[in-house]
Amino acid sequence: MGRWAFRVNHPAPAVLFPFGDGDLQTPVSDDGSSEEIILQQPFNYFGRTYNQIYVNNNGHLTFTEPFSEYSPYSGSGRDIIFPLWTDLNNGIQGTVSYRQATDSATLNQVTSQINQYFPDVSFAASWVFIATWNQVSYYSGAGAATFQVVLVSSGDVSFLLLNYGDIDATEQLWMVRKTQYCRL
Repeated sequence: MGRWAFRVNHPAPAVLFPFGDGDLQTPVSDDGSSEEIILQQPFNYFGRTYNQIYVNNNGHLTFTEPFSEYSPYSGSGRDIIFPLWTDLNNGIQGTVSYRQATDSATLNQVTSQINQYFPDVSFAASWVFIATWNQVSYYSGAGAATFQVVLVSSGDVSFLLLNYGDIDATEQLWMVRKTQYCRL
């Protein structure tokens, strides 16, 4: 609790959930977003229940409306999940995609991971939402990033997983956080 330790002298293991085949994609647009995505199951996020979500191209998810802001800051007055918030441009390179899953293979995989990370919680996933930014170019065109946000629910209990693939260094302003709960 409160400490993260990483071994860094060898390549990172593959931690991303499968993506691509069957995923829906956000429009190819600098600072774009998905349309409203109606969730197959309500998602409880820090005491608030949401039935919809938006996948924003600049590396963040919002629940109430699209949010095209490319410069990370915390004064937006909305719930945001931002695994890597920076100025990304899928018009140069990469895809931003998402899917909802209730198939047994995905549910078993995520249930196993949650139970490994939280052994004191008896958990069985009933729904998963996976958003993937795959090799999306930085706005500058120099470098790209691959990462995922995975929302997991059993109906009563909710979890959030952040998975990171290859992320190139950049001089752009960026921010990485697990979650932000911001009410102004």
